[in-house]
Amino acid sequence: MDKKYFVWLCVCVLPYAFASCAVWLCSFDKNLATAQNAYELGEAALQLENYEEAIVHFTSAEKSGKTLARLGYAYSQLGRYADATRAYQDVLRSDVSQKQHVETEIAMSQALLGLGYIASRQGRFDDAIRLYTEVIQQDMAGVAEAYHNLGRIYAGRGEIEKAITAQQQAIAEAPNLAEAHYHLGVLYSRKQEWNTAIAAYQKTIALVPMMPNVYYQLARCYQQTSDIPEAEKAMQRFRALKAADTEIQKYLEAVFVADMDEKAEALFKLANTYLKHERYEKATDAFKRIGKYSTSDNQTAQVFIGLARIALEQGDAKQAITHYERTIELGLETAEMYQNLGMAYMQNREGEKALKQFHRALEIDANLPETLTMLGTLYAAKNRFDEAETHYKQAITLAPKGAAAYHGLAYLYGQHNQNLEKAVELARHATELSPDSAPYYNTLSWLCYKVGRYNDAETAILKAIELAPDHPLYQEGLAEIRQERK
Repeated sequence: MDKKYFVWLCVCVLPYAFASCAVWLCSFDKNLATAQNAYELGEAALQLENYEEAIVHFTSAEKSGKTLARLGYAYSQLGRYADATRAYQDVLRSDVSQKQHVETEIAMSQALLGLGYIASRQGRFDDAIRLYTEVIQQDMAGVAEAYHNLGRIYAGRGEIEKAITAQQQAIAEAPNLAEAHYHLGVLYSRKQEWNTAIAAYQKTIALVPMMPNVYYQLARCYQQTSDIPEAEKAMQRFRALKAADTEIQKYLEAVFVADMDEKAEALFKLANTYLKHERYEKATDAFKRIGKYSTSDNQTAQVFIGLARIALEQGDAKQAITHYERTIELGLETAEMYQNLGMAYMQNREGEKALKQFHRALEIDANLPETLTMLGTLYAAKNRFDEAETHYKQAITLAPKGAAAYHGLAYLYGQHNQNLEKAVELARHATELSPDSAPYYNTLSWLCYKVGRYNDAETAILKAIELAPDHPLYQEGLAEIRQERK
């Protein structure tokens, strides 16, 4: 029956049937929305590497090429290759007339790549090559991945030149495909072309700075070129990242085995571990995942605190402020939270609001040297000498090894030409506590210059230049000191 005629019949000819028709349409819309939501939930579960949950959602979603392709992927990641193969083959049996549709083409490409992955895992390399080649020949979405996977198969067979060509073709298709750059580095290392390998590894690091193995391989290359300092630096980075991965894996496993009522706490530990190791995207995903298991406003508030910390670390002060304010609305108020909210307002150049938050933090806990230092800095910027001095001194009393308060007080005295000899002493102590800070040496040089100690001023500014050779202000300072000594 013609669709337009059907609608006319329901509405005009059979008015008494309209109510039942409307109910059917509402039910259809509801079921469609539910199916679409199931697909979205499945995608979200995949992003969190929760493959069992993804399978549940994709199985209940509307059957389509894209749903089946993602279902196949979830099965394959669990090693359920027979189930994955069936899902992928169902994608490839799609109506030929739909193959030019972009969504269908992407699904078919994912199916071919997925079947190639399974064939490779099962040692059927000729089948894998055939499947990857089909993606390339049909110029489908996923060509770069197909070239990359071909390169890995060729490398495993010892066909190094073919492997290099495949990885180069992958990079030509997708210049930011980090895995292709990494494997290209491995291939050049096998050819003992160390400098070319180093360049490939450095490109990988620029794209994915948290990949441990690339630093290990880079260290080996530097050793071969007798660049021992760089080799040691790369190896230290490898060990640090490897240790981080080991710690993260422990908490990932804890999340996996946790009961439903323990899941939120396990996820908090995982999210904070990601945050500790600056894996901000993973930390964000873990914090958001907690919402599914959260049982109280306090837990929800802790999620917002975590998201705020991530935003603050990434320099997004406005987003951090939004998250912290949501935390306060949920009733969670701590000294640390108000201190961080103050930092966010400082980053957002809202000094008065920052002052207010820092004072709130001190009302909860008066022994916060970092908060006192920030208040000293804000009051100094407002030219309120006495209040700045008081807060810096309190910070030093509480944390005698905190360089920032010594430096802040030294700079304050220099700005107001007060206690200059004391200022020099404070600035020198700041450099002793933080010997890698070029700004601290610059302040020490400036103060020595003010009291006429030109030799000390030059020594300090030269150290600042050593630490930050491209800073024009330090070069100008050196020239001014030497001019004064003539």
